[in-house]
Amino acid sequence: MEAKQHMNDSKAIEEARGFIRLALPLMSQYQIPITPKNYAVWYKYISSADNELSRTIDSMRDKGEEFSDENNESLYWRFCAEKGENELRKFREDLKQILMDITKEVNEITGQAQEYHSLVSNSVNSLSDDASVKDIKNVITTIINETKMIAGFGKTMQHKLKETTEALEELKKDFEQVKTEALVDFLTTVPNRKAFDDRLSACINEAASSARDLSLLLIDIDNFKKFNDEHGHLIGDEVLKFAAKSINEIIRGRDFLARFGGEEFAVILPQTTLAGARAVAENIRNFFGESTLRSATRSQTLGTITVSVGAAYYRPGEPSAEFISRSDHALYFAKNNGRNRVATELDSASGGA
Repeated sequence: MEAKQHMNDSKAIEEARGFIRLALPLMSQYQIPITPKNYAVWYKYISSADNELSRTIDSMRDKGEEFSDENNESLYWRFCAEKGENELRKFREDLKQILMDITKEVNEITGQAQEYHSLVSNSVNSLSDDASVKDIKNVITTIINETKMIAGFGKTMQHKLKETTEALEELKKDFEQVKTEALVDFLTTVPNRKAFDDRLSACINEAASSARDLSLLLIDIDNFKKFNDEHGHLIGDEVLKFAAKSINEIIRGRDFLARFGGEEFAVILPQTTLAGARAVAENIRNFFGESTLRSATRSQTLGTITVSVGAAYYRPGEPSAEFISRSDHALYFAKNNGRNRVATELDSASGGA
């Protein structure tokens, strides 16, 4: 019976690994951030666990619909919210159980201490003036035995509390891992859109409170869809990795790179003026324009890629959406005026570079 159960478990584990091997590349193909929510959707899709989910995603793929953040969120809440809630519920239940164990152990320590206190008090009361040698000997023996017992109990409880602390540390590490993975783009390993939103909010608060400069770049790989169609998605993925790595090596200090979505990247530039942001953007643009791409797997030259960059400067008091929008408008100004160029919000506002 145990052997049969072991075989079933092994088969289930191998099947799950197969689903993972299929789900992750597919998510990468559609530029879907590897977050716990998105992964829950696509694991369920690959495993054919929900026919309606399968039909919905197949339809979106056939129609060429974008798997945007909004669409991904909708798929999760429509088909997988219960699964996600179960994972969170498990964290809560695990933590609750550990805390209950701690409470129980503390109560046991308290109970033992109270019993010991009562024993000592009774022993003192029994040592009256007419107590015999035998009575005194009995009191001493009892106190010694009880003291040894509570000392042993204390060591046991120390061991139990040590185990409980270790269990809490493991739970904390698991939780931190989930949080970390939710903020990293699986393909490029740079921070994802969620991490970008969090950091931009923090930088805006800092800029507002200290009256410091803050700029933003949005970077788009020119004609990336055409490149993908010509060379294939696997090469396209390698280009995205190369782009992320290269930009990260160009920026400095507190500058923050994130994958904004698809073939777009964002760079937050704290303590940087708009002129400074343009200079950083030109460094990035020049690097890609001068780099020749080679396929490591096919041993062939793939040519060059160029990037267009839009830059904006934070205006005190404005919402982050407006800040991003101005950078986005500058980016599209650059793309609509020949690509492979940098434009700032001033260029797009005036209509000329």
